[in-house]
Order: sequence, then structure tokens, then C-alpha cells
Amino acid sequence: MVSMLNGPIPAHPHYDKNDIGSYIDMPVPRVRPEARDIATKAQGTVGFLLQVEGHRVPTGFRRTRTEPKNHLNENIRRMRQIQRENKRREQNRPREQPVKALWKSSKFENVPPRVFDFQQESPCAPRPHSAHYLRAHSRTGWNPEPRTRPASAGAVRPGSAASARSASPSLKEEVAPRSATARELRLVRHNMNYLQINGKSAKHSQLKRSPSLTALDDLKKHREEEQDHYKKGVVPKYLLNRQKQWKREEEERKANEPDPDLPEGHKKMPDEERKATLKKLQETEQQLLQQLQSMPVRTDTLRIRTRKEDMEKKLSEVAEAIKIFSRPKVFVKIDD
Repeated sequence: MVSMLNGPIPAHPHYDKNDIGSYIDMPVPRVRPEARDIATKAQGTVGFLLQVEGHRVPTGFRRTRTEPKNHLNENIRRMRQIQRENKRREQNRPREQPVKALWKSSKFENVPPRVFDFQQESPCAPRPHSAHYLRAHSRTGWNPEPRTRPASAGAVRPGSAASARSASPSLKEEVAPRSATARELRLVRHNMNYLQINGKSAKHSQLKRSPSLTALDDLKKHREEEQDHYKKGVVPKYLLNRQKQWKREEEERKANEPDPDLPEGHKKMPDEERKATLKKLQETEQQLLQQLQSMPVRTDTLRIRTRKEDMEKKLSEVAEAIKIFSRPKVFVKIDD
């Protein structure tokens, strides 16, 4: 390629004039949006790219240090602002009107309450059972000292140590004196260690379970016993009873169901009555056959011939009736 220049490359015409306006007319460099996004995301990461052997090269960007925030002053300022807002809201709120009194009937204005009547009544008479209430419940609870059987008068010799102990009243023998009213009651206090008594009573006491838990345990035990004694492959009793009930209901339904073969104006004869009639007809047939066999073979006379014909006629009628009543269903005409 042959160059068209005969000498060195000339300088730019505006190089020595320092004319900035000439650069304004130059076209703006075309930068794609992707390059702008990459430049925006890569801000502050140049130092990591220029890191040399673990030492970061400063890029000239330094984060400005902010002053620590005084939260106490901020809270005070916020509280005063809230107080000013509440005060302004209270001033702008309209004054409340007095509440109107509820309607009250004037019918019971001069009626005194019933409490005065109870106060003016005379006090009740003292009850004898209330005077001995504490006396009746003085021996309840756990006794710290076991009871001993008192010795008889003859067993204790006078002048002995036992007689001296028996002569002096013990703490157990001191009881509350009887009184006419509850106000005159004077209790005799003993020097007893109630903490020790409560501890011993708690130690010897048994845990009482609630009836509900006991019932649940009994029910669970009963179900376990039923499961252990359960016979597999046996039809339960309630199913057998239900099958019998279904069979009985089916028979009743069939008995009450109208027969399609029943002619009009007739009714079905009961099975028991049909069987009883059939039995009587068979007995009559046997009697007629015996009478017919006992007759003479010769029929010379008119009386014997007539009797024999009547018996044969009855036998044919009985045989026809037996044939009818031998059927499973016999219909009888209803009398008007």
C-alpha cells in the first residue's frame, strides 16, 4: 500500500488553539444499555479486581462516616411531639354533653328497703347444737399420740408412780368445757406441733382417685377381658336374634299379603282348619270302606243294592273332597 503523504503526519488544526467548542459538535459515543448496567453494577469492585497478593489497591473512593444517632434525644423529641398532638386534639374535641338521667318510677320513692326490717327484728334464740360444733369436730383428723387403754382402779396401787401420773390431768384429758351458748365457749389450747402433725398425716394418707378415673379403669379392664374371651368365627347372639326377627316379619308379611289366586267373594281357609278337615275326611273314607267290605257279595235284594249304591256315591264324594283339601290353598266362599 502506497502512502499519499510526502512528509510527517500533520497536527490537529485545533490542537494549539484550545478551542472547546469544536469538540461539542463531535458525535456522542454510542454506548449500549448493557454496558451501562455493567458499569452500574461494577461500581466499588475495581479494588477487588486490582488486588495484588492479598493487599487491596485503594481506588480513591471512601465512605463518608456518619455521626452516631442519639436515640435518647430522638425519643424525647418524639414524646413531646405526641404530647403536643394529643393536647391539640383535646382542645379541638367538642365538649361532652351531660348524660341524661335514667327514668325512675316514683312509685317506690318512699318505700324503705327490706334490710331495715331484718335489722329491727329480735335476734334468734341460741341454738344448743351450735354451741358444741367445735366440740363435735375436735377429734377429727390424725391423732399424733396413740390411744392407750386406761388402767382399772384395782390395777393401780395407791402411792405408785402410775397413780401419781393418773392423778395429774394429762393434755388428752383436757377438753373444751360445755357451755350454754356459743358465745360463752372457751377452748383449751394444747402446745401441739401442727407442722409435724400435717407431715405425718400426709405421709399416712392414701391417694383418693376420682370416680371418673376408677370407672375408666374398670371399663378398660372389662373391654380387655371381652377381647381375651372373644370367640372368632362364631355368629354373635344379636345377629341370630335379628335373623329370626327378619324371618318372622317375612312370614307375617306373606301371610298378610293378598293372594293373587283368591277369587272375588272368597277367603282363604286357615292351614290348621284345612288339615283338620282333611283328617276327618280320611277317617270317614276308612269307615265307608270297612262298611262296604262287610256287605255280602250277592246283591239279590233291592235293599242291599240300594245301600251299596249309596255307599259308593258317598265314597266318591269323600274322595273328591280329599282331593280338594289336599291342595296347599283352599278358598271358601264368604257367607252374605
